[in-house]
Amino acid sequence: MKPRLVVIALLCVVATHGDVKTKTYTDPEGCFRTYHVATGRVLTSRGLVEDPTVNAIVKEAVAAQMNTLQITQAEKDPDLEVRFMGGNGAGLQTDASPAVGDVAMWDIGGPQAVGGKTYKKSTLVIGVVDKRSNQTVWTATCTDKFGDPSKMRERIDKAVENAFSKFPKKFACR
Repeated sequence: MKPRLVVIALLCVVATHGDVKTKTYTDPEGCFRTYHVATGRVLTSRGLVEDPTVNAIVKEAVAAQMNTLQITQAEKDPDLEVRFMGGNGAGLQTDASPAVGDVAMWDIGGPQAVGGKTYKKSTLVIGVVDKRSNQTVWTATCTDKFGDPSKMRERIDKAVENAFSKFPKKFACR
């Protein structure tokens, strides 16, 4: 169970100071009153898997944001479908001094070497689809460094909150 939590944390945890990028794809006719959260996937070493814990956390986080927008949850014939996926990658951090950075050294063509180490970045991608036209209307990508598994719920909640703070208010029928 513990390795599973570590994998989930590496793949889906988004810290509170993460980078959030959003994009609006279309200007739909009318507004939206209802939504449904589709089952999400988490990228692991076994491939994309459905994780009930992560799905529950994301579903609750999205519900809180949709309630703020006055868009209600509907299991049958929703106006919007919210989809998500989590995953991780590794970035490279280089240091100015060869004495700093003890994981790897690269010779870049000369007497100087650049110290470097890798770090984990986790990403949560959220997509909102207009069920009437089956077109993506809005997406958000939340990215940050690897976080503490014990704070997964808190970090996902914060990432979803940050993402939906940029959701176009005109899409909600108020």
